[in-house]
Amino acid sequence: MIVALALFQTGVGVQVLQAQEQNNTLQKKVIFELRPRWEYVDVENNNRETANAATVRARLGFEVKYKFLKFYVENTLVSAFTDKYAPLDGGYEVVPDEPQFRFTQLWVGYNNNLLDFKFGRQVINLDNQRFIGAVNWRQTPQTFDAARLDIRPIKGLTFTTAYICSRQGVLDSLSTDICSDEPINHSAVLHLSYTAFKPVKISAYAYHFNDVADTYGANFKGNYSVMGISFNYWAEYAHQIVHNDARNIYDTADYYHLKLGSAVSTAYGKPFFNVGYEYLGQHFVTPLATLHAFNGWADVFLKYTAGSNAYGLKDLYLTLGYQHSRFGKFQGVLHKFTAPEDFPGGGDEFGTEIDLLWAKKITKNLSVVAKYAKYDASSDAKNAGVGANDVTKAWLMLTYSFSRSF
Repeated sequence: MIVALALFQTGVGVQVLQAQEQNNTLQKKVIFELRPRWEYVDVENNNRETANAATVRARLGFEVKYKFLKFYVENTLVSAFTDKYAPLDGGYEVVPDEPQFRFTQLWVGYNNNLLDFKFGRQVINLDNQRFIGAVNWRQTPQTFDAARLDIRPIKGLTFTTAYICSRQGVLDSLSTDICSDEPINHSAVLHLSYTAFKPVKISAYAYHFNDVADTYGANFKGNYSVMGISFNYWAEYAHQIVHNDARNIYDTADYYHLKLGSAVSTAYGKPFFNVGYEYLGQHFVTPLATLHAFNGWADVFLKYTAGSNAYGLKDLYLTLGYQHSRFGKFQGVLHKFTAPEDFPGGGDEFGTEIDLLWAKKITKNLSVVAKYAKYDASSDAKNAGVGANDVTKAWLMLTYSFSRSF
């Protein structure tokens, strides 16, 4: 017993010494990603040619860590093999992946067991990115010139606060000048999460989007498994005070999102489904969200929910899918879009959409994604001026990525 205890203590001591030695060593890591993609966009009766965009993203990052200090720099190069899309040619439909070279991240940080601090240009992803996210689906991601502090006082509890000086959007036209006096700049984030009480994970937040809106909310999420069957849920509510001087909008609005899903693990793969309902009240906006992940991949309501959201939006959706280790992931989503407020000319129906996806990890470093989205507009949508045209989009994308420490 004494010998065993001595051996155990010796092993622990060796691990501690190794950890201390590693912590006192200059650690370096390089991160590389290459992502070619073809994107097809057709909008009916839009007086523009169908877009066929062939682009490639090359991302290179370099991280240095010494003791509690960390430095990270990342640049992203986007190149186009064709100009048959806007913004390169205004006669074609829009694909927001313009050729450019940008330092997408450049920050210094300090971290220990209690806190993590970052200062500089960085990615900020909170919860499911409904309010703040990196929009990594686009070739150029959305990043922020910001100071961020995460504090972990006890196990499972994280308090996050951030000051966003400016935004670097997926297009240069969506970026703001560093710390200039314009909307979104000088925004503030407060976020609290608690994950130790399984199967419930809780988040509460307060977001000040400067000269746009103040948002206060909370969400509850979790999953539970029994006999190979897993269940998951998401419940979120938020209240927003809208004060958009540029659009002369002053109002309050509510948001809620409910989702329930299940998956079954079998020897032949994992079928899964979920059903959800998302409600954005009139004028409720999400200007810094990863918008492509919500309300359909055709992005019909992307600018609408980021900006005015004049009549609000209700999204009832059903997801069916199947995942297999050999064949990959297959997923289909059906959306029905309506509005909480009637349109000026009558009606409240925007339309329906079907989204299809196949994703497969080919090797450890290489993956492929194929996506399709078809939005069918309702006749009511012409009275709203939003979602009035049928939209078809398709994507084929390869991603090769690796990271190496040295």
